[in-house]
Amino acid sequence: MTNAITYEAIVNNPNIGIEIGKEIEKASWMKSPFEPLVGRGGDRGIRTFNVTNYQPFRPRLKSKLTGKGVAGNADFDTNYDDLEILSQTIYPEVKGNALLSPIEQYSQMQFIDFKNESSENLAEWIADVRDRAFITALSNDFTNIVVADATNGFKDTSAEKSVQSATKKIAKGDVVNCKMLRRAIFMARTGLLYNNKEAFPIKPTRSETTTEGGISIMNYSYLILLDSHGINQLKNDPEWREMQKYAGDRGDKNRLFTGLAGMIDNCPVLDMGVWTKMQPGFLNSEIADSEFEANINKQNFSRLTPPSSYANNQPVALGALIGASALVMGGSDSVKFYIEKVDAGRKIKCAVDRLMAISKGRFSLENGNLSVYSNQDFATIGLA
Repeated sequence: MTNAITYEAIVNNPNIGIEIGKEIEKASWMKSPFEPLVGRGGDRGIRTFNVTNYQPFRPRLKSKLTGKGVAGNADFDTNYDDLEILSQTIYPEVKGNALLSPIEQYSQMQFIDFKNESSENLAEWIADVRDRAFITALSNDFTNIVVADATNGFKDTSAEKSVQSATKKIAKGDVVNCKMLRRAIFMARTGLLYNNKEAFPIKPTRSETTTEGGISIMNYSYLILLDSHGINQLKNDPEWREMQKYAGDRGDKNRLFTGLAGMIDNCPVLDMGVWTKMQPGFLNSEIADSEFEANINKQNFSRLTPPSSYANNQPVALGALIGASALVMGGSDSVKFYIEKVDAGRKIKCAVDRLMAISKGRFSLENGNLSVYSNQDFATIGLA
């Protein structure tokens, strides 16, 4: 789209505003570390659903068949399997923001500059809001966890009554290391909980992006997401340093993932940054509860656990291993772009809003019966 678009052209042709909205949406994903994880399929880390109104919606998944089937000449009606449908209810909300031009539009060039700059700033704002919502949803109310331990790599949490009681055992010197990451991968593959009870294996996620040359790059694996403090701790682990010496060429992986720090057991380890007022990033227990609560859609969670709830006397940084459908996102395919003259026609207002529903994947049986999936994170294991 040409940059030389007049105010009158946008007002008189709604399709131009729609195209600007699509450009803003595309730009909002360009620098997001979550972009390769997003897609419609059930094998994506962030599964998306098209939602066009404010009504609650119920994404559905099919659980794995567990029946033994029949053998030989046995009749099928002697052993029917159960097709279990899993679902959860998610509530959308609208997020919006606006910018006002300086007084007096002296020239057409000034309008073009304002339109371009406001579009860029609003795209960055949407990315910030959305990525913070992903992070708070992912970190809220872990139902499974691996806790670092200075001596053994990870703590024995088999006797703990809750995830929070497990993380509150963290002491000075307990840092991110290879043993705890391998433990998380093992738990994901075998369906083991922090208290050694059996749950369900986590399905690996498919991450995908398209290069400028049109080449599609894909990766099937679990993803390990850490904040920058955790990445620095991991880099001090001699086993990690030795491992990366022999990791080989990760050219495609580097192009696929933003912040790739390395690989462990074929699982990418990503540096997701640190949460500050100026940028989204992964959380730690020193982030104010109010900051956490301002960036999570409370309707989509029966319980809120801000980062401080995971800590006792020692600060705690949170990370996560994720698989397919770890997060669920509903909403429109692009932002809506608005433009109008205000203040007696002396100024121009550019605004955007987007319908978004973001939640952690946590599914239950549609028939209401309890199952191994009930009240359990579908594809997330916390790291602390």
